[in-house]
Amino acid sequence: MVPVLAQSGVAILQYHHISDDTPRVTSVTAAELQQHLEFLQTNNFEIIDLAKVSALLASDQALPERAAAITIDDGWRNVYENGLPLFKRYRVPFTIFVNPKLMREAPHLYMNWEQLRELQRYGAVIANHSQSHGHMTRRLPNESEQQWQQRQLAEILQAQAEIDEQLGGPQPRLFAYPYGEYDPALQQLLEQQGFIGFGQHSGVWGRLTPLTAIPRFPAAAQYANLTTLATKLMSLPLPVVAAEPSSMMVAHEQLRPPVRLTLATLADIRPQQLTCFFAGARVTPQWQANSFSVSLPSDLPIGRSRLNCTAPSVSKSGRFYWYSQPFVRPRANGSWPD
Repeated sequence: MVPVLAQSGVAILQYHHISDDTPRVTSVTAAELQQHLEFLQTNNFEIIDLAKVSALLASDQALPERAAAITIDDGWRNVYENGLPLFKRYRVPFTIFVNPKLMREAPHLYMNWEQLRELQRYGAVIANHSQSHGHMTRRLPNESEQQWQQRQLAEILQAQAEIDEQLGGPQPRLFAYPYGEYDPALQQLLEQQGFIGFGQHSGVWGRLTPLTAIPRFPAAAQYANLTTLATKLMSLPLPVVAAEPSSMMVAHEQLRPPVRLTLATLADIRPQQLTCFFAGARVTPQWQANSFSVSLPSDLPIGRSRLNCTAPSVSKSGRFYWYSQPFVRPRANGSWPD
């Protein structure tokens, strides 16, 4: 029997726009979304809302063998127009992360509170994406760490207060980092305020996943293809207990930071079959006991990138363990592209 640490997790899908006339890089069409929902239903996935996932992982209860969750960032109006009818048809829960300030500033683009209340009545969870969707890990010129902390607390807590007020009381403290960017200081802020944090790096939410660094699989653009998305939905959480670097944010001068991951168990993994990929290149890890190190084959680009590592399960044929190490490398002036 495979130990608990090697058991299934929950694959979270991340969407933004549901439309055929919005930027393809963040869009899935209604037809593609229907294909995803049909696949989940046909292949006997249990689609679970995020609050229930958290409770299951915190308990000794077994997770479903095939479990998934659906999340949508930003609260675009086309989600209400094109997505809600499909969610109702397939009777699946989902979580939508919203930015209250942006809703006020561009009401023609985003859902309003009445529409969000309709989603809530259907069974959706409305959650926090910050007030204004900025790069939260950036420090302003001459900004002290305390000033940065107060600025980000306001982004988080003011948005949560408005969500709670508009939706009839305290809502689940779930937070999706804008652009998927976070660092240890921001994670600590979330933890102190009782939030669970979701990124945009790929992987599966398992019992060992830090609750302020939960991965999600993007499901738009080229990632909407069910040929590759099906493999991700069937993947398992690599049991990582320590990771270096500890932050996705690296210095401009750090072109190839060393990566080292330590696993809790190798019980369901053959080390020689674990492979990592960076910028399209395959990288062979170097093992020492339960840890392996990876040397990046090329320099980190400016902006966001990631190293993905996968290994086939010994006991679950056709399923892969998956882990993503994200990076953000700024320009010399401290900025990077959206």
